[in-house]
Amino acid sequence: MNAIAAVSDIEQINAALQSHNPFAQPPFVNANNVWGKGFPDVETLNAHASDAIFKALDEIRAGHYSTTSILITAQDGTGKTHIISRIRHRLQAQGGALFVFANKFNDLNQIKQGFQQLLAESLSNIGSQGVKQWQELAASMANDTAKSLGLPTMAPKDFVKKFDASETEQNVKWINQLTKAFCRAKTVQDPDIVRAIFWTLSDEEALYASNWLAGKELAQFKANDLRLPTQKQSFDAVLQILSLISEYNELVVCFDELDVLEINDAGLHKSQVVANLVKELVENLQRGVILSVMMPGTWKERIQDVLPKGLSSKMKTAGEALPLKYLDSDSTVDLIAFSLKEYYDAREITPPHPVYPFNEEQLRTIGKEKPTVREVLKWCRENCKPPLEEGPVVPIEPDNPVEMAFITEISDDITNGLDNNQVVAEALLTGFQSLVGKTVENVKVQNVTTGVGKKGRRDPYLNFKILGEENGKEVAIGVAVLQYEGGAALGAGFRRLMDEDKQFDLTRGCLVRSKAKPIKYHFKKKYLDPLVKNGGEFVELKEEEIKPLLAIRSIYQKRESDYGVTEDDISRFIEEKGAANGLGIHNKLLLEILSDPSYQVPQDIEDEPEAPAEPESKPADDSDEAEATDLAELLTTDGAAA
Repeated sequence: MNAIAAVSDIEQINAALQSHNPFAQPPFVNANNVWGKGFPDVETLNAHASDAIFKALDEIRAGHYSTTSILITAQDGTGKTHIISRIRHRLQAQGGALFVFANKFNDLNQIKQGFQQLLAESLSNIGSQGVKQWQELAASMANDTAKSLGLPTMAPKDFVKKFDASETEQNVKWINQLTKAFCRAKTVQDPDIVRAIFWTLSDEEALYASNWLAGKELAQFKANDLRLPTQKQSFDAVLQILSLISEYNELVVCFDELDVLEINDAGLHKSQVVANLVKELVENLQRGVILSVMMPGTWKERIQDVLPKGLSSKMKTAGEALPLKYLDSDSTVDLIAFSLKEYYDAREITPPHPVYPFNEEQLRTIGKEKPTVREVLKWCRENCKPPLEEGPVVPIEPDNPVEMAFITEISDDITNGLDNNQVVAEALLTGFQSLVGKTVENVKVQNVTTGVGKKGRRDPYLNFKILGEENGKEVAIGVAVLQYEGGAALGAGFRRLMDEDKQFDLTRGCLVRSKAKPIKYHFKKKYLDPLVKNGGEFVELKEEEIKPLLAIRSIYQKRESDYGVTEDDISRFIEEKGAANGLGIHNKLLLEILSDPSYQVPQDIEDEPEAPAEPESKPADDSDEAEATDLAELLTTDGAAA
């Protein structure tokens, strides 16, 4: 029996609205809304765009074609990232395709390596079966292997539980046997990639396996544990991963943030660099949809009118670009009613009408102006207050647009970004650029330059130099973010910081690295000890100190395309709000880099475990009978299905 809910006491509703604005969240969509809780989304709004993706997936499954690319063009604020978020959440709910979100590339000069990282990071997110997308793929591959041996199959969650409940030696045996059997049944270019994907089934080793699949270098002891080489960074690895995915799933790859002001060393805009990558993916992806979203001006002025037609056409093989629509009267009311319903339902409140405290006629009038989603949500944020029975209406002070952008960016999950040397270094660089002309920690910062190598070129390991004056003497502080697990790259970075041959003209070197990352005892003695004792520094990378710098860097990149602010606006925000937000002269990480050297080597950095010459394992019985017996044990669980 359906009952109409009684309207809540109006004073209770008004008290709730006064205590918390339903539209307090800044009206910007970021990666958190794609991977986590979605932004308020009226699915009928611009349904033609998201429906095109799912129609393409249906046609691929029906065998009409294997791969297509779709282009969405829309003005800022009309919902480009909303569409991507909708696609991701619908795929997570319905299954059928894996999802990759490619928005922030570390280095546009190495776009393919950047895509390898974004691919691995995306597949490390939870998919439609309650496990990571990598684990979904690994389970599909393991079940295929089981079928080839006449064994039962198992749900992805059961695989993960089985590996987590087993000893390391047993897991190593299962991974070896799965890899061998899979490669015997399939044509495989590189068995190590297969092995690494299977290792993601172990939650204990999944992060290391994913990092390896992302092209990152593993410490030698961990590479030995996983029976992998220390590194596999290549586009061939990407193509093999895509090929393996295509055996079992469609793939949806979404490219976003293509309007930001990023240029590579060849003078190509980010959208143009990504266009070249899209062409290669269209030509190599065997089952999937590639979606690119950008503003009409970016598409026309940077791609359509500039790049060769054969290249630009690859971005829209499905047909002409799909434009997103502005709101109208109906969709404006629907958007606000949807947002308020979530708010009221969470508080078990029933309002007098769906758009209270607004007036529907007022909202329809706003909708007639064809506003963007962002404009409407911003208006709601500033005007959502209970009707006042008496007394003057207190005007609301307009929000600082940089502060709203900062709130959005600071909420971003930076877990993966902390291991990204280039991204962290760029954030530090932006932070130091705001200090030029100031005296901080007795150092007058005169210039910050990335041109540290020969002929003023960039260097892959020494990120930038801070040039200035300290106590009447010229200083050149070299900064290197070295979050590498170990190996040749870490050694190369150390040697640059020590600068024994004066190639970089440093007065001191500064290593920025998390203390949680162990360092080989040999590296400590050979590099770290002499670096610090000769006036260099080890500065600990802390999430809470780098996070505001990462946020302000992102605002700087998207200042025109997303946030509509200027460099002066950003500088003013740092000056006025730096103390409250850990920016500028108030950022502890920047201060520590500039501070007087301590000449003390940190004592709480763990030694990296020594790697044995050969992996420790008992001789394996490689017979097919032994293999089938062991894998049958793996596949024995209450969750197994014949």
